[in-house]
Amino acid sequence: MKRILLSVACAAALTTGVALAQDEGSSTWSLAGTFGVTSDYMFRGQSQTNHDAALQGSLTVAHDSGFYLGVWGSNVDFGNDTDFETDFYVGYGGAISDSTTYDLNVTYYAYPNAPDGTEYDYFETVGTVTYTSGDFSIYGKTALSPEFFGKTGFAAWLGTGVGYQVIDGVKISGNVGYQWIDDNTLAGIPDYFNYDVGVTGTYGILSIDLRYFGTDLSDIECYGGTDLCSERFVGSATLNF
Repeated sequence: MKRILLSVACAAALTTGVALAQDEGSSTWSLAGTFGVTSDYMFRGQSQTNHDAALQGSLTVAHDSGFYLGVWGSNVDFGNDTDFETDFYVGYGGAISDSTTYDLNVTYYAYPNAPDGTEYDYFETVGTVTYTSGDFSIYGKTALSPEFFGKTGFAAWLGTGVGYQVIDGVKISGNVGYQWIDDNTLAGIPDYFNYDVGVTGTYGILSIDLRYFGTDLSDIECYGGTDLCSERFVGSATLNF
């Protein structure tokens, strides 16, 4: 759910949020945030909490030029002392046309309690282009890391997704992606597909999401015999402010 919450935070900061300074003829900064709970923190089809629930939140400061920066956090469970993830991001977004927008950001994934030698922290550069026509939207996204999670070498993720606003406040959506990792042996998994499909309901500042996640990995391919990559339903509730 991390990418969903990050997208919500960035979009909110760029469009609404709380104005930090606004004089006639001056530039405007805004602050937006999210706070949510999810039954399982999923990232590219893999559970980051060993199927337990997670509390997640973000704060994003944005300028009306399209520049933004922020922080996102969640509890995690990797079977060791690592129990928290903090992501720091900075980016720029805007419109290519009336129907097409873009976003480019750099995100640093930090794991403050990770044991010595795990080398979990890493950077990604993430680019997204979104096309919207009426109630329909489609996007393409790529994420590149020169040194991926656990020092597993260069990694690339390529994904796309579609959404449709069924009625006011109710949207259905689906996403699919493919993850490449340079050192699959050290990573513990081969390159793989991930997907999800679900429905999101929004009422005021509250969003409720019910989503089905999956990958094409078998349990034996998922870190030597775990179910962290298996299919599952996940429910989430998020406050956007």
